[in-house]
Amino acid sequence: MINKLKNIAYSLFLFGVLVIGLNACSVEADDFKKYTEGGEISYTGKLDSVKIFSGKNRMKLNAFLSTDPQVTSYRVYWASRKDSVVIPVQENQIATNISQIIENLEENTYNFEIVTFDDKGNSSVPVFTLGKVYGERYQNSIINRPLVKSELQIADNSAVVQFAPVDTSSGIIDSELEYTDNNNVTKSYTIPADSTYQLVLGNFNPGNTFKYRSSFKPDSTSIDTFYTDYSVIEAIVPISEAPYFENASKPFKLLEIGTGRYGTPTDWIHNEGALNHNGYGVYDSNSGGGIFNLVSGYGGEPNIVNGKIYQKMRLRSGTYTYTLVTEGNNYNGVNDQVYMTATLGDILPDVIDVETSSETLAFTRVSGPANTYTIEFTLTEDLTDIAIGLALTNGINPNEPSAPPVNINRFMTIASFSLQKK
Repeated sequence: MINKLKNIAYSLFLFGVLVIGLNACSVEADDFKKYTEGGEISYTGKLDSVKIFSGKNRMKLNAFLSTDPQVTSYRVYWASRKDSVVIPVQENQIATNISQIIENLEENTYNFEIVTFDDKGNSSVPVFTLGKVYGERYQNSIINRPLVKSELQIADNSAVVQFAPVDTSSGIIDSELEYTDNNNVTKSYTIPADSTYQLVLGNFNPGNTFKYRSSFKPDSTSIDTFYTDYSVIEAIVPISEAPYFENASKPFKLLEIGTGRYGTPTDWIHNEGALNHNGYGVYDSNSGGGIFNLVSGYGGEPNIVNGKIYQKMRLRSGTYTYTLVTEGNNYNGVNDQVYMTATLGDILPDVIDVETSSETLAFTRVSGPANTYTIEFTLTEDLTDIAIGLALTNGINPNEPSAPPVNINRFMTIASFSLQKK
């Protein structure tokens, strides 16, 4: 009898639990219907493989459109959903790669939100992606590539143009040069950013001009190219008058600087051997500020090997004195060859040839400590082209002069260069 009563009680307990569970399910179902307005949530297929390409006051969206045939449009939001645009989707676009350009965007970095829709207003889960848009600020930041020279060659009615080295990480792509020759024929050239070769503009008389501009892409995804304004240049015969040297004393003017303390001074030509600071020259922003410094070894900088740092001049006949003033200098005459020299033509001889070259007008060796050095030379013909400056190699083993230079700590700070005519 007792067992029978226990069974009845247990059955009643199970029945109660079942009733409570059904009621709970009923309440949850009612709540679900309340929040879904009487039906289940229906999501459309979202965009996949989304990529944003930057542009000039615009961007391009590339993505893969879902296989969901119900998708009829997608909406791109930006500026915290304050702005957006709706793009219709055609049937033949389903399950394909799509591309869309969105115009009239202000220069900024955006967090874009992209949602697809069907014709009933159901939407996908959002896709978020970052994108950058460029405009007037970036346009105003780019500058035309500097020129090393633009010289008129009277002998053959031509002009020689050479572009300065540039840091391609700035986004520069190339430069476009155009001129009209003496036969009224327009000629155009494209000079890649990683090239510094010389252009010879033929049929180019005194008074002629050429124009050039440089193109930039702000990043690797950009769909637009930005251009500087054209610079109009009149090539001239480079006749030097006193004080002859340009940018000749500290603080030296800077053409461009690297990521560290070293850069390249304006108006000075550097060959590859002299660009031993990751492609930059002898401008030192630390040692007294804006000074020439022939540095190697410290901080792991490589040696200067057959380095040439010079200017070109076209001088009148006469006798000239070239003076160099150093402030600090640990170069020696055993392991280092440093020449201040003047030579005929438009480039200094290699270091090993300075003393023997028939083009050398004068030279002297430069070594420590700080000192003032002078050389003198005479030009017998009027309007003679010369190159004048420094040629050097450091770290030479005197017992094995043909062996690779030994990396040693060297510096030579130079305060000034000057040239005077007697």
